[in-house]
Amino acid sequence: MTASPSEEYARRLSDRQARVAAFEKLHVRAGNARLLLAIAIAVMGWASIARHAFPLWWLLVPAAGFVAAGLYHSRVLRGRAQAERAVAVYRQGLARIEDRWQGTRQGGDRFDVPHHVYAADLDMFGKGSLFELLSTARTRMGEDILAHWLLAPSLVEEIRERHAAVSELRDRLDFREDIAVLGEDAKVGVHPEALRKWAGAPRQLDQRWMRWLAPVLAVLAVGSAVVWAVWGFATPFIGMVVIEVLITRSLKKQLREIFQSTEHALANLDLLSALLARLEREEFVAPRLLVLKRRLASHDLAGSHAIARLRTIVQFVESRRNPFLRLIDAPLMYSVQIAFAAEAW
Repeated sequence: MTASPSEEYARRLSDRQARVAAFEKLHVRAGNARLLLAIAIAVMGWASIARHAFPLWWLLVPAAGFVAAGLYHSRVLRGRAQAERAVAVYRQGLARIEDRWQGTRQGGDRFDVPHHVYAADLDMFGKGSLFELLSTARTRMGEDILAHWLLAPSLVEEIRERHAAVSELRDRLDFREDIAVLGEDAKVGVHPEALRKWAGAPRQLDQRWMRWLAPVLAVLAVGSAVVWAVWGFATPFIGMVVIEVLITRSLKKQLREIFQSTEHALANLDLLSALLARLEREEFVAPRLLVLKRRLASHDLAGSHAIARLRTIVQFVESRRNPFLRLIDAPLMYSVQIAFAAEAW
């Protein structure tokens, strides 16, 4: 016999609580292992340096173990965090089933419209409201859409499409759980208006010719450096660097704004990356779900892959803080080329 929703939720809640307990044990063991390895590194370092008991390079063995234990410990902590989120999901689900949900979720007070024709009469928003009962949104955008649906009528065909999507998702508990636990900070971190403003802002670097000149200057700088190293003739290299420094300084304001806005945008989008990757793996039949999945792609590029490309660009931006890269920034036109890559994305 098929289990009732409350029985299935209770079973999953118990299973996820057991997972949390198992991850907690692994967390303690991994922490102890890291502590023992740190002590071993300290003792071996003292024995090698003070007593010359063995070569110093032997420390690489416990050091490698410490790094591996740290990586494993990080995975354990992530697993425990996701299991804890799943516990919260099923607790909230049982609270809704048992009519104990009032005051446990967002009430949508920011959507309250004082003079709306029916919102106040039907307790649409606030504590114990219809919005609080219905909303399991993970992002501000999701909350915005639900509020819009509650405050305005929809076409009958749209409602039928939503019902078909709900019917398809009803029994996909594992998928719904994944959507509920991945990217935990998405709701507080994703600011759609700021993202739209950033995406629709005009280009800071409107000198299109510079996009092609920058790599040419970088190649010429490297070539002149080779001339200096082989033939001892430094004038071409110095001249190239002076030109590149002047160009980079003339673009300093635009570069700063591009890098700041791009890093901030990734901080928003990266929270959605895991959610998008999970959605991309799921196969749907309902027309509305197929349309939504298609809209998450960018020019036939999966949304998670597009965000991964932006993440790579931001990593290049952050690498500019490296002292070595600061030395070769101007000769390679590094900042300028990264800025053009960010705007091209």
